[in-house]
Amino acid sequence: MKRFFESWVFILFFLIFIVVTLGLAIYFRLYYLFWWLDILHHFLGGLWLVLFFNFSIKHFKIMLTGDWRAAAFFLTLIGLVALVGVGWEFFEFIWDRFIWHAGFTYLPGIYEDTLSDLFFDLLGGATGFVLVL
Repeated sequence: MKRFFESWVFILFFLIFIVVTLGLAIYFRLYYLFWWLDILHHFLGGLWLVLFFNFSIKHFKIMLTGDWRAAAFFLTLIGLVALVGVGWEFFEFIWDRFIWHAGFTYLPGIYEDTLSDLFFDLLGGATGFVLVL
């Protein structure tokens, strides 16, 4: 089962699934109907990132050595997920404030939403780590 999650075919199709469902959710305004859809997409995005980074690390034969290599591997993957998650939140902010002008970043509770998004990015990343461990 572990090798299934590490195959480039699964990683590619998983990315296509996420992008297609994200596009459909935006086009049909499903985020207004299903409050949990944003949470699901952030979770799946964090999961995909760990699978992708794990594949990349193994493909390029990057080795972690030492007594704490599992912890270092976990922190590296989670750190990369956090970096991409924060970058995505900056993208959403800039898109809303300066390009699209929808006003979402002025809504009450936006800080809680951002923290929730980052939490579910990291939770998806931790789940991905467990799958490839």
